[in-house]
Amino acid sequence: MAPIVNCCGIEIECSEFTNTCSVCGADYNWNGTRLAPREQWGEETGESIADIMRPMSDEDWDRI
Repeated sequence: MAPIVNCCGIEIECSEFTNTCSVCGADYNWNGTRLAPREQWGEETGESIADIMRPMSDEDWDRI
């Protein structure tokens, strides 16, 4: 069963890789941990939001 977090008075089931609050836009991972704001995503790796949010290709999976 996926974790459920309470954000802005609503319950968010964290069943996806990224789960977003529809009220404030906060993001949570599949474990229910609140993530850093999106503008900070990719700072350490040089990735853009577009890189991070795009679906993974077969080539991406092969590198893991």
